[in-house]
Amino acid sequence: METRISAELKKKHYGIFGSAGTEICLWNKKSLRNEGVCYKEQFYGIPCHRCMQFSPLIKCNNNCVFCWRPTEIFHSGKTPGKIENPEKLIEKLIAERKQLLIGYGGYKKINRKKFQEALKPCHFAISLIGEPTLYPKLPELVRLLKQRKDFKTVFIVTNGQNPEMLLKLKKKKALPTQLYISMNAPDKELYEKICRPTAKDFWKNYLKSLKIMKDLNCRRVIRLTVIKGINDDEKFMKDFAKIILMANPDFVEVKAYMFVGYSRQRLREENMPLMTDIEKFSGKLLKFLKNFKLADKCRLSRIVLLKNKKCEWAQKIKLANWQKS
Repeated sequence: METRISAELKKKHYGIFGSAGTEICLWNKKSLRNEGVCYKEQFYGIPCHRCMQFSPLIKCNNNCVFCWRPTEIFHSGKTPGKIENPEKLIEKLIAERKQLLIGYGGYKKINRKKFQEALKPCHFAISLIGEPTLYPKLPELVRLLKQRKDFKTVFIVTNGQNPEMLLKLKKKKALPTQLYISMNAPDKELYEKICRPTAKDFWKNYLKSLKIMKDLNCRRVIRLTVIKGINDDEKFMKDFAKIILMANPDFVEVKAYMFVGYSRQRLREENMPLMTDIEKFSGKLLKFLKNFKLADKCRLSRIVLLKNKKCEWAQKIKLANWQKS
């Protein structure tokens, strides 16, 4: 990774190894202080304090206006520098994460039991910053994570611009516990405006990824980010439903854009929906998604969970065995 990017991220308390990185998120800290947990724990049973959020390659081929990361410094889509081997990458990032956590051990409000458990992550969220499917050794990385003694679950969040990697994950039997495809626009024109992709065939790539997702044997989630005044108009509902059904996911997360981080340089506070806005949006969307139902909601994160009525997975993952129930 370029020295400038690395220095910028370290200032923001990222743990960096080569072109990869990890971070202790707000909800990790809250969980350690017994002040609440993230929606992933509420919805899916993921132990928030043992979640390691990381990126194997800090690079992206989109430059989304709502992203709270400093996307302008790495959005070219080109692979930066050396590609780290997955074995070394995992160990180095776990060590970086442990170093970031150590400082919290002295706080009086810390739950000591949780703190000791947190030093050994069991849930791996490959979603921190950038686009994980740009990392060419992603299947090998996932398989290595699954072999770890403390491993329980791995989530991957992708923008859907690299359908070939989804096929590669399937072919190499390296699918994650749960795969997310982000959905931010119902059509090509709005996608270009919101996601600002670098690929010429961005819409073709995206639709191909949705179609591939339909046949993947893992938990499948569409994460729909709602930006008030941009993609929340009622006229978009039918088209959103149409492309959601291409993927026929198990779950749809309808989530509010949050006016935080670098996104404040691109959007306004009035673009951030209230929870009531998300509930109304979800209700309107359900009129076109007859096979889905309201499953859960999290007010703090302004997110509503919809579940496919034909979904074969339990909403909460059985950490001892996350096979179909």
